[in-house]
Amino acid sequence: MEQLLKLKIDSLSDHQLSDLMVYLNEQYRCGTPKISDAAFDYVYMPELQKRLPSHNLITKVQPEPMLGSRLRMKHINPMLSTQKAYLASEVSAYLKRCQKASEAKQAGNLTYRITAKLDGLAAKYDAKMQTLVTRGDGQEGQSIGKLLKLGLKVIGSGSGVGEIVVVQSYFEENLSHMKHPRNFVSGVANSDSISPEGIKALEDGAIHLVLFKDMFSLSVNANEVETNMVDLAERAGKGCIYKCDGTIIEVIHDGVKQYMGATEHHHLWMLAFKQKSETANVNVLGIEWSVGRSKITPVLQLEPTMLSGAEISKVTAHHAGNVKSLSLGQGAVINLIRSGFVIPKIESIISKSDKCKIPTHCPSCSEPVIWSNDFILCVNDECEDRKVSNICYHFEKVEALLFGRKTVQKMVKNGLDSIVKIYQADKYDFVNCGIGVGQAVNLINERTRVKTSPVDDFKVIASLGISKLGNGASKRLLTTETINNITSLSREDIVAIDNFGDKTSQSISENLKLNSGIIEFLVSNLNIRHTKAKKTSSGSLSGLKLAFTGKMASNRNDMKSLAETSGADVQSSVRKDTTYLVTGLNVGATKINAAQAKGVKVITEDEFYKLIA
Repeated sequence: MEQLLKLKIDSLSDHQLSDLMVYLNEQYRCGTPKISDAAFDYVYMPELQKRLPSHNLITKVQPEPMLGSRLRMKHINPMLSTQKAYLASEVSAYLKRCQKASEAKQAGNLTYRITAKLDGLAAKYDAKMQTLVTRGDGQEGQSIGKLLKLGLKVIGSGSGVGEIVVVQSYFEENLSHMKHPRNFVSGVANSDSISPEGIKALEDGAIHLVLFKDMFSLSVNANEVETNMVDLAERAGKGCIYKCDGTIIEVIHDGVKQYMGATEHHHLWMLAFKQKSETANVNVLGIEWSVGRSKITPVLQLEPTMLSGAEISKVTAHHAGNVKSLSLGQGAVINLIRSGFVIPKIESIISKSDKCKIPTHCPSCSEPVIWSNDFILCVNDECEDRKVSNICYHFEKVEALLFGRKTVQKMVKNGLDSIVKIYQADKYDFVNCGIGVGQAVNLINERTRVKTSPVDDFKVIASLGISKLGNGASKRLLTTETINNITSLSREDIVAIDNFGDKTSQSISENLKLNSGIIEFLVSNLNIRHTKAKKTSSGSLSGLKLAFTGKMASNRNDMKSLAETSGADVQSSVRKDTTYLVTGLNVGATKINAAQAKGVKVITEDEFYKLIA
């Protein structure tokens, strides 16, 4: 699974994505997260929902692993997750849903309860029965009542749902060698054999179950939530002695709650608002220049710093233009932010470096670099690092798992310096590159799997790394010409296809011809799955270009197929030439406004079906 994490998400097959998501969820629930919460919620989850909308991680509570031999207990009422929001527009959409429910129930002006969102392990406590049960899969959890006997303190009165957390000051003084407080309490709760540190923290009264109903809270109206959410979040979390990772917004009205209801995953009357992540001033120790397929990218080497539960030791500076304009280098101090997504970024420059140096020659092959806009490029086709990057890129695109950079570096250094040579190599060729016999056999087996498993033709073309010819552009070309004949496309042929400009078409045509040999080889050696050419149609949607977003009452893939058979061109995202954006439920105002700003008309699912009728 670690190999899958290194691949770009759009290069994963549906099966790989599903397996990876199950793994990431399990690791998070066990207290050993592999990516940030927001990366899971806003990068990987949307991709899973787009491809596999009926996946259990989408439609149901994300399950906790059932470990050891502990007793499993069924929840009388489902114990659901909380829907997350990172954008103000998502909070606004939630408030509008609450208002519609209020109007339906004639509830009048609504009040909202604002509390800090504790970053721990959710559990349900029964004071009378003295039971404590994890969320599990929402329907059934594991008994962790032994923690009550070992010293777990219940903060609040009676029974209820709460969060198991460790006092932050205790964690910093006694457990700072651990990565994150949540990881620690997850380990304590999920282990059949609790560590000595966990036992001591329980005995010291530092691990608490905080009941949600008894937490400090603010009561405000919708207007205050809409206009002052960041301030409310700060006020709700001020003085909290535990690690917080957001704010809970809950509408206060039983009738409205009942009317809004829940999905199998979360209550619709509650929202978790997560703010911009932590920042820190960090010392730059130096710059490492990484040679890619042509671009040479600066990576700042940083003094190791903890941000949002992760140790950050490097960050991209994106391009040489940035290094020059910001005077980056050894001795600089930057303000680093770990945003809600995967990669930390530079927020601002605190102090500049007097040792700002930009390479004039490639760090790998020592040939002179050239500038292209803000980037420096290596144009030496014999550059080892460029060859490594190109080979790795190809194998990523065709979904091969074992051809990582270090392995490919060994191959290139020892003469296996092209895709063709690696496909033709035998076990002994790999061993002669310094690769162990066992790994060589695994590489052969993986290569055989890649060669026999169906691979989309557009992914094969995209794997060549031709400029402006990624998955989408390759797919558009292959609706006009088959991969066997794609190298015959002229500039005029490509210009005639939607969204290809004159200069781009000329470059693509020339590069396809230059790569004709490798294309012919790959067609002969891979199990190519051909893109179906678009059929001309005189249907009711002929000439229209549609994009779809949001949860539909119908199956979205069926809607897309219906649109295509009715003559429409279905696009993966909104573009300037999009005719209609078809929207389902829970579509944020930001997305709708962006579409309208491009002159795209926004219609509902019902209006879509009326177009076809």
